[in-house]
Amino acid sequence: MKSIYGRRKNFRMPQHNPSKEEMEWRNFCIRNNIRISPIGIKGEEQKWQISICLGPYKRGEKQNISPSIYDKYTIWPEYFRMCKYYYDKYVRKEI
Repeated sequence: MKSIYGRRKNFRMPQHNPSKEEMEWRNFCIRNNIRISPIGIKGEEQKWQISICLGPYKRGEKQNISPSIYDKYTIWPEYFRMCKYYYDKYVRKEI
């Protein structure tokens, strides 16, 4: 039986080798339930927005989605910039 969804194309995220600081920012967000993730835009290849959810996962929660659209050159720098924002915000508060 043929699939009703048709054949899906697989689009991969561009490669990025994060630095030690970027890994620290990302790991801080993961440990503190700050979920930041790229979201593909339907119908547009190689275009993404960034979703942010704070706190523990709740079923049906609303995502905060960035209004900007990023391409393959800007998605990872912007992702890590957002991780750094939350890292600076909460680490400086603790000091």
